[in-house]
Amino acid sequence: MNEYDSARLSAILELNGASQAFRPEKADIILVNTCSVRAKAEESAIARIWDLKKLKIENKGLKIGILGCMAKNRGDSLLKDLPFLDFILPPDEYQKLPEILFQKEPAPQTPFAKLTNKYSAFIAIQSGCNMRCAYCIVPYVRGREQYREPSSILKEIEAATAAGVSEIVLLGQTVNGYRYKGLSFAELLKQVASIKGVERIRFVSPHPIHYTSELLALLMNEKKIAPHVHLPAQSGSNSVLKKMKRQYTREAYLSIVEALRSFNPLYGITTDIICGYPGETEEEFEETLSLLQEARFDGAFMFAYSPREGTPSASEKELLTEEEKKSRLQRVIDLQHSITLERAKLMLGRQERILLEKLSKRNTNEWIGKTGNFKKVIIPAQPSFREGMYVDCVIEGVRGHTLIGGFQLIHL
Repeated sequence: MNEYDSARLSAILELNGASQAFRPEKADIILVNTCSVRAKAEESAIARIWDLKKLKIENKGLKIGILGCMAKNRGDSLLKDLPFLDFILPPDEYQKLPEILFQKEPAPQTPFAKLTNKYSAFIAIQSGCNMRCAYCIVPYVRGREQYREPSSILKEIEAATAAGVSEIVLLGQTVNGYRYKGLSFAELLKQVASIKGVERIRFVSPHPIHYTSELLALLMNEKKIAPHVHLPAQSGSNSVLKKMKRQYTREAYLSIVEALRSFNPLYGITTDIICGYPGETEEEFEETLSLLQEARFDGAFMFAYSPREGTPSASEKELLTEEEKKSRLQRVIDLQHSITLERAKLMLGRQERILLEKLSKRNTNEWIGKTGNFKKVIIPAQPSFREGMYVDCVIEGVRGHTLIGGFQLIHL
């Protein structure tokens, strides 16, 4: 979402006559787009912003602004703590940027986000979150859920495909909870799939409670929707999920996994896991380990719990030391890495359609791409290869968790 917002901000600036400065020393405007999901993200952002102070001293005309969730979360205190700042702008006020920087009337609506590559485009369809998970600050900084008008979404996708993009990634804090005047998320997906030039559709991040029978049926029947989902689980324990206010049970979560994997055993499913949530017992932690074993995730973002000021869980008493939380995290990482490798090996010998993304920086004789189920593949470079091309290859090996592709078994 932050990448999309940054691309949208770039479009606003260019529409008002600005062009990208490739070195901070050459810039007239520096905008720092921030994230507040974790306290460390804010701390890192503030450290980087302090580094900009010397540029302000050297160039009195330089304007520095903080945008994004931290601007919403910390508000005017940022201007006190960082006195060389010129302004702050939270996510729901980006239309004011022309007025702040160029003394122009606020834009009635922001332009479509600037495309950052030739193959894939992020398209925001929803912002905010109504879930109020006990550990999460997003609802406080992004506000309640708002759903974008379908015609605007489809026009942005059409503009992206006209520029050569073929992969569309729909974005939202609870993306599959999208609804607009009776139009469901599944119905929106159907409209996206009907657009000429759209070859592959992804969406992130869905919430388990919004997996309707209508949506599951579509995922199994619409070939343009990639067979992959990032579906945050957070814990495998029903008692911990209840404390987290996740609004689903382990059994309900696993029923989604079963439905997708029954349809396609190689359906890619990745997740988020939090270890050491306040009050988590050893037995509850073991339930998370057993969830990994049962769900067989293709990958995971794994964290040791850290309290987020301003959330309900921050006031809960923690029973574990930092060392104990890190120990549990390491056990999760070790188990998941072994499962990820096993899942990768299931791809051996298969012919897969790869979307080429970029030439490898490590080896210019290799290209990097992704399968439909979101696995990274390295394949030998060919003279005809270009960014955004789809090629067929056979998966011949696994390097770490990366697949190695070749062409010798393909019959054209």
